[in-house]
Amino acid sequence: MILKDKNRLRKSDGDVFLAQKLKNANFNTGFYQVPEIDDVELDKPEDLVLWSIRHRCKNKSKCGLVFYEFDSKFDGRDGIYNILKYGTEERVNQLIAELKEFAFVVCPDYSVYGNFPNYKQIDALSRSREVGYILSTYGIKVVVNYRATFEWTYELALTGICYNGIVAIGTLGCLRDNESRTLLKDSVHKLVEYIRPRVIIVYGYAPEDIFKCATDSGCEIWQFDSLISKAFNGGK
Repeated sequence: MILKDKNRLRKSDGDVFLAQKLKNANFNTGFYQVPEIDDVELDKPEDLVLWSIRHRCKNKSKCGLVFYEFDSKFDGRDGIYNILKYGTEERVNQLIAELKEFAFVVCPDYSVYGNFPNYKQIDALSRSREVGYILSTYGIKVVVNYRATFEWTYELALTGICYNGIVAIGTLGCLRDNESRTLLKDSVHKLVEYIRPRVIIVYGYAPEDIFKCATDSGCEIWQFDSLISKAFNGGK
């Protein structure tokens, strides 16, 4: 992905591999070489806002922007990744200016299904970090999204997260049955064991039994109701 000559691109290349935007990233993060994203200092936000309804937010500076929704809302031809990859300079600058209005941005939560082929899971997790790293180079405060499925994905999911940093987790769809709950609980345990985050931002329910290992380690849990939950609970 990274060109040998960092300062030279063929005209036919453009920057379709994002080589220029990733050239200063730290890839010495383990086997998968996922770019590291620096830790940030944050105050607890008033709320978390979904990408698809970000225009409705009236107090962006007090809210974090998240992507815990169907991929079709933020991926595809006009998705955030392709804007950074193929967008004109004007379109990219427009995107960056908009995202800077928020207190912080959580890395995109590309779907990682357990029945996906391995390469698809690797692609989804690595693209999330690519987007996050690139946004951070523009001065946007970026929080890593932590998403793991089975045990083999733990190393990949943990790669590039700063020790004792702030991490975000979306629990929608992760609590629907015992198997899903067990996978989420195990992944949180691994996160705490290896990263010991000081804050976990949770979009969706944060059951005590699943996050107990985190709170026992001294980690703060900043839990925010999902849009669906707010609708069913009258916004309370």
